Amino acid sequence: MSFELARPVWLWLLGAIPLWWWWVLPGGDWGLLIARGEEARAIALKRWLGVAIDAMPRLLRAAAVACVILALCQPQSVRTYKEPVNEGVGIAFAIDLSTSMRATDMAQSTTRLQVAKATILRFLAKRSDDVGLIVFAGEALTRLPLTRDRYVAESAVGALEIGLLGDGTDIAGAIAAAVGLLRDAPHRSKILILVTDGAHNKAGLEPAQAARAAAAYGVRIYAIAIGSDESRGSSGADMETVLTQAARITGGKYFHATDVSALDRIYTEIDELAVVPPETLTDRTASTPIARWFLLTSVVLLLAGTTLRASRWGVIP
Repeated sequence: MSFELARPVWLWLLGAIPLWWWWVLPGGDWGLLIARGEEARAIALKRWLGVAIDAMPRLLRAAAVACVILALCQPQSVRTYKEPVNEGVGIAFAIDLSTSMRATDMAQSTTRLQVAKATILRFLAKRSDDVGLIVFAGEALTRLPLTRDRYVAESAVGALEIGLLGDGTDIAGAIAAAVGLLRDAPHRSKILILVTDGAHNKAGLEPAQAARAAAAYGVRIYAIAIGSDESRGSSGADMETVLTQAARITGGKYFHATDVSALDRIYTEIDELAVVPPETLTDRTASTPIARWFLLTSVVLLLAGTTLRASRWGVIP
C-alpha cells in the first residue's frame, strides 16, 4: 500500500505556514511576572515549559491548516494487487444462408439451417466465450460483433433465416469477415466455425487467400460441410477441397456431417479442441480517497488549540 497525492500543486501553500507563524509570534522577551515567596516559587514554571505552553495553541492551528492543505491535494491510499484474468476463447460462427440450406436431408421435417442453429445453441450452452456471428450466401455480413452475453448470442442465432442475403456461397467473404471480427480481439485463442452445404462460387477473393489472412492473425478455421452424400453431387469434391485447404492453412480441421448426431459429435470435438487458455495474473490498483480524514483531523486540532487557549494553561493576553 502506498500514499499518493492526486493534486500535489497545492503543496506550495505549506510555505505560507512559517510566514504566518512569524507574523503572529509575540514581540519582545517572553516572561511572566509573579510574586516572590515560597508559594510563588511552587507555582512558577520552568522556562522551557512556559515556552511550550505558550506556543502549543499556535502549533495546533498550524497543524490544522497543514491538514486542510493536504486535503486540497486529494490524498489517496493506493493498493496494488494481483487479479486472475480468464480470457476465454474468441469464437466466430459463419453460417451459410443460401437457399440450399432449406434441404431436409439431415433430419426429418427439419432443414439444414434449423439443424445447424439448434446444434450451435447446444454448443453455446456449454461455454462462456466471446461469440460473434457471420452470415453468408452471395455475400458475407457480420451479424453480431463479439459479445459474452449468451442471451444476445442465442437470440441472434435463433433469428437467422434463409433469404437475408442474395443466393450463392461466398466462403472467402465469410472467412474475411471473421478475420475482421477477430483480428483485434484480446484472446490468445481465436477460432472460426464455418458451416456450409455448398462450394465456393463467388468471383474475386479466393478462400485460400482469405485463409492465409486468417492464419496471419492467429485464427483457426474449423470447417463443417453438412448434407448427405447423395445431395452434394459433383460439387461435393470441390467443397471438400476448399474447406480442407482453408482448415489446413490455419491449423484447424475439416469435418463432414450427414445427420444431427454426426454434427453433435463434431461440435463435441471442437469443444475439446477449443481449449480455454489458463488464467493469468495481472496487476490492478485500487485507490481510496482519504482527504476527509485530514479534514476531520484539522477540526480536532482546531478544537484542541481552542480548548488549550481557554484553559488555565492558556496564553494570558
